[in-house]
Amino acid sequence: MHQISLDDIRLVNLIAKVGSFARAADANDLPRPSVTRRIKQLETYLGVILFQRSTRQLSLTPEGEVFLQHCQAIDMEWQQATERMKNTGAEPSGKLRVSALGLFNRTIAGPILSQFVNQYPKIDLELTSTWSAPDASKFDFDLMFNTKPLDDKSFISEVLTITDRDFYASPDYLARIKVPQTPLDMSTLDLIILNYTDLENGQWLWQDESTVRSMAVQSHLKLDEAEAALQMTLLGHGICWLPDFVCEKHLAEKKLVRLFDGRFATPGPLWAIYPRTPYENQRMRLFIEMAKSSELLGKPVVNAVKS
Repeated sequence: MHQISLDDIRLVNLIAKVGSFARAADANDLPRPSVTRRIKQLETYLGVILFQRSTRQLSLTPEGEVFLQHCQAIDMEWQQATERMKNTGAEPSGKLRVSALGLFNRTIAGPILSQFVNQYPKIDLELTSTWSAPDASKFDFDLMFNTKPLDDKSFISEVLTITDRDFYASPDYLARIKVPQTPLDMSTLDLIILNYTDLENGQWLWQDESTVRSMAVQSHLKLDEAEAALQMTLLGHGICWLPDFVCEKHLAEKKLVRLFDGRFATPGPLWAIYPRTPYENQRMRLFIEMAKSSELLGKPVVNAVKS
C-alpha cells in the first residue's frame, strides 16, 4: 500500500460502526477475505494494530480509536465539501438513498416518485422497503421514513406528517355482529392485529377526549404488513386499527366503515430520520418537502419537530 484512500478511511469507519469485518464486507458487497486483507495492509502501512480480533468480538485498539477519530473527521469534511459544491446553484444531482416502511413506499410510489424524478432527473434515487424500527447500527441510508423516531444523538428525527389511526371493518363483517359502542367492546370480536414498529405487539391505542388510552388485544390473526391487514379487513375477517390514509379510498367506495364515527381516532407522527451532519443534504430536503406537501402520508407539519 503506497497511500491511504478515501475508501480505506470509510472502510475503517464502517467496521467500527458495525463491529465486524464480515458485516462490513456484506454491507459493501465485498468478498470477506478482501476486507481482512485491506485492513492488514493498512495496519502494515501505519505500523500499528487498529483492531483487536478475537473469536467472539472485534474491538478498536487505543491506536485504532485515535485513527478512527481522524477517519470520521476526514469523511465528514469530504461529504461537507462535496455537498457545498453541489449546492452552489447547479441543478440538484447525485445519489439519494431512502428507506421507508413498505406501506409508505407503496403510497408514495406513484405521484411523489413520478414528480420527483421528473423535476430532478439528475438525482439517482434508491428507494427500499423495511418492516422494522430504525436501528442506528444498520442505518445505511440518507433518509428513512418510520413511525418510530431514532433515539440516537448522531441522528435527527423530524416530524414529517401527522396521521390518524382509527378502527375499521367491512360492512359485511359488521352485519354479522353486534356493532361495538366503545373500543372496549371489541375484546370479544374478531380482530386483525397489525404490528406497528412504534408499539408493543398486541397493543392498540384510542383517544378518549384529551387522554390516550391503551388496550391489550389478542387475535389468531397477526400481520406485520399493512397491505395484508387491509385486505383481510376488506374481506370481512374482523376489525383492524389502521392509518386513515390507507383507508380513505375504500371508505369513499363504502367497502370499509370507520367505527365510532372516528371519535376515538389517535393521531400519530411519521418521522423523517437522517444522520446529523454540519451541512444540509439538498437532495434529502427536496424529497422530504415534496413528500410533506403531497399530504399523501397525512397532514404536513409546518414547524417540524426535530430531536
